[in-house]
Amino acid sequence: MARQSKHIRFQVAHKAAQMMAEEGISDYAFAKRKAAKFFGLDDGDALPSNEEINDAIKEHQAIFFDEEHEERLKILRLEALSLMKKLSAFNPHLTGGALDGTAGRYPTLHIQLYADSMKEVEFFLLNHNMAYETRDRKSRTKDPMQDKRITPILKLEGSMGPIELLIYHIDDLKINKLKASIEETEMLLKL
Repeated sequence: MARQSKHIRFQVAHKAAQMMAEEGISDYAFAKRKAAKFFGLDDGDALPSNEEINDAIKEHQAIFFDEEHEERLKILRLEALSLMKKLSAFNPHLTGGALDGTAGRYPTLHIQLYADSMKEVEFFLLNHNMAYETRDRKSRTKDPMQDKRITPILKLEGSMGPIELLIYHIDDLKINKLKASIEETEMLLKL
């Protein structure tokens, strides 16, 4: 039974990866549910982790659009670097698919900014005539007794698709998530 469960997780991970790479789905939970439904599974069945899906995305991209993917990734990272330099006052960090190499055909660029308040970033964008939309993202906290964490997002339009600026408090910079500073992004691009 454990072997069958592992095989199902593998299939769901690869189907979710295909959808994320080809259809522009960026929400892991949504991709997992949609892939599980494709195989006739219930929500309660063991679904793959985000890491398993990331591995499957990399495999999918290497097989189906290797050169195209590398060029798109380079363009995304260059656009991110340019914007990060403009936003350097907010200690920008690249995250997501443009950083880890899993950005699909319809990517959303994710950049974390660190400020005392979202208003600082909004004033900066307005002063530089950069149009944006706002929304919030709710995410779970490790403490089940605590409310969900709300992260403000400012959405811009980039050359290849949306750019989401995730606004965190300056104190959150110390949290060690997978992210790359301006200098680290330059090293990724070998500039």
